Amino acid sequence: MLWTWAGTSMAAPTGNTSPDLALVDGYFEITAQASKLFGEQGPTPMMIDINPGSPENLVRAGAKRVIPVAILGSSDLDVIGINPRTIRLNGVDIMLVGKSDKSLCRQADINDDSYQDLVCDVRTTGYKVVEGEYTIILKAGTYNGESLRGEDRIRIVRN
Repeated sequence: MLWTWAGTSMAAPTGNTSPDLALVDGYFEITAQASKLFGEQGPTPMMIDINPGSPENLVRAGAKRVIPVAILGSSDLDVIGINPRTIRLNGVDIMLVGKSDKSLCRQADINDDSYQDLVCDVRTTGYKVVEGEYTIILKAGTYNGESLRGEDRIRIVRN
């Protein structure tokens, strides 16, 4: 049985194939749809860390919370130039604070490499997924129009 995304935030079994979800080596690989924001050119690779400080990247199925995701700054990437409103984790916008336009992002050097990183909280509520390991794709854009792409793995476990 193949699971594909139905609607914007729910996985449902279908017989259809989907460009968003593929079974790879016994695991479902989830990728975000391309956006017009990212244009014809391929995105610039970047390093991300889901659940910074947690090497296993465990996420509890059905947990009503957010997942912290870090975009790791480097000599090639100054995170100050990233527009938080363009950040998508598997197609989901980053969580916004209340009714305002402020994102839940902050700058910090989480990996002690002397470069500032951008840590954002991403919604996990509303997703229905099965246990397993997934490749998660994060896409973002800079204020000067450059597109960025990074990936990390998570493991969904029962509550």
